[in-house]
Amino acid sequence: MKFRKTVAAALLVLALAAALAACGSSSSSSSSASSVGSASNAAATVAKTSGPAFNLGAICSCFGVQAAVLANLKVVSQSWADSVNAAGGVNGHPVNLTVLDDGGNPATALQDVKQLVESDHVQAIVSDGSLADNSWASYIAGKGVPVIGGLNPSVPFITNPDFFATGTTLPVETVGAAALAKAAGKKTLGAMYCSETPLCAQVVPLAKGAAALSGLGFTAEAVSQTAPSYTAPCLALKSKGVDALFIAANASVVQRIVDACAQQGYKPTVVNETATAGSNWLQDSNFDGAVLSSSNPGYTDSANPGVAAFLAALKKYAPSVQGSTTFSYDTIYPWIAGKLFEAAAKAGNLTPSSTPAQVKQALYKVNGTTLDGLAPPLTITAGKPVFTACYFGSTLKSGGYAPLNGGKPSCLTSAQATALAAALKGA
Repeated sequence: MKFRKTVAAALLVLALAAALAACGSSSSSSSSASSVGSASNAAATVAKTSGPAFNLGAICSCFGVQAAVLANLKVVSQSWADSVNAAGGVNGHPVNLTVLDDGGNPATALQDVKQLVESDHVQAIVSDGSLADNSWASYIAGKGVPVIGGLNPSVPFITNPDFFATGTTLPVETVGAAALAKAAGKKTLGAMYCSETPLCAQVVPLAKGAAALSGLGFTAEAVSQTAPSYTAPCLALKSKGVDALFIAANASVVQRIVDACAQQGYKPTVVNETATAGSNWLQDSNFDGAVLSSSNPGYTDSANPGVAAFLAALKKYAPSVQGSTTFSYDTIYPWIAGKLFEAAAKAGNLTPSSTPAQVKQALYKVNGTTLDGLAPPLTITAGKPVFTACYFGSTLKSGGYAPLNGGKPSCLTSAQATALAAALKGA
């Protein structure tokens, strides 16, 4: 099997997802600046620090078709900056953070990033929550401005050394999901994928490769996301002995399929990445026992010290977030991005006059960091995308997420990691 092809396929799927999200957003959407250093807020926070401020930017697709999932990213970025400034800043200096919302529109995204670089002169972009980052990845790399954390499964975090992932990227998450199914005693992984476009079929080689690396059997079924019934594909997978089911569709369609299979007396273990999970799954008993891989620890795992600090900050600076329907795994990513910047700033003794190049050099100094439990060990090497062969696992239980492996990251075997690293290098 040419596992390299499976990773190349994964990149195509990611690019497609970003494109579809962008097409679904309004062409009239405009960037919305939310500067943490805005007049009223800055006066309250900067007073507790001294001297010039670090000048940072962030970008998200908080408005548009993915608002139900990503709306909180801007608020969390602001909460991170507020908490940092209230605690005395970074290296004694305040943080001035400008957050722009591209609405998932590629043209707006490029315009926003150009503003951050050319007008705002940011030292780094701290949190890339943009679904259109492919539209500006080459621009930002040409300017030498580092992009620190955000939506780790995004393509640039896998391929671009100027994007510093704060956790596991999609290929490792997918292999990890299959490994979790194997650890749960499953024998055969089945994949359902949309029949609406040929590109959806590209998820098949990725899932098949992940299954093979964990010693699982594999089969796949195409389905329409608008089908009135999923009885036939459910029964087809049941007849093939599929006991672990991966569904490449949006969260609501996944739920329809899982419920339809249950109506036929077929309840395979749902296997997926947390980025695709829907909050509605937590209220559906048919998802009990589902196993999910994620790039970072569970966003509600208060036993994790890094997550506990995140939850405490939300309670203080954005109390409405935790009770909202948009509180999800994605919510914590801007916070982790901020923590990686803090760690690098301290390691590199950065100041508000430090250049983007110096910020990158500081990032290399924190190679191996786990950010107080917020990340698996991060391999940060000059000239290479951040890579980690470890991931976090969780299971759906009693209407909530329960961490697996004691909340600690699990890691691919040496053989799995070697095969995946080689595939990423050549993809």
